[in-house]
Amino acid sequence: MRKVVIAAALFVTAAACNSAPPAPPFKPIAETKDLMEFVMERQADIVWGATGTIVTEAGVEERSPKTDEDWIAVKAAAVNLVEAGNLLMLAPRAQDGDRWMKNVQSMMGQGEKMIAAIDRKDTKAMFDVGSDLYDTCTNCHMHYMPAIKELYR
Repeated sequence: MRKVVIAAALFVTAAACNSAPPAPPFKPIAETKDLMEFVMERQADIVWGATGTIVTEAGVEERSPKTDEDWIAVKAAAVNLVEAGNLLMLAPRAQDGDRWMKNVQSMMGQGEKMIAAIDRKDTKAMFDVGSDLYDTCTNCHMHYMPAIKELYR
């Protein structure tokens, strides 16, 4: 009898160790379009506006972060942009398990490259990665946002 009780206890313990913890109680509030507009687009604009060259009649302006605060601000925007990608992969925002997820992961990968360029204070790499990031975003928008697709026809 004692062997049966010990075996049963071991079985219950082993089963409890193998069970997965319950999923976190995520509660998405913002619709995808609001997350894009109020979080992602604002952060992307900071990242994209941090480097570049502006030529006007008045002359040439080279843009790049100048102070420690500037570098912190652009890194914060890049981190927020990448982390917002995780929010796009939560139901009900995730459009599908294939193309949508690949596009989001691609955006996040470009964002990680941006963070690395910022950490190196490499404005040329920031500019180049910014271009790749823009292309990644546009490719996704072309598939999932019919109104944008019409603009490029």
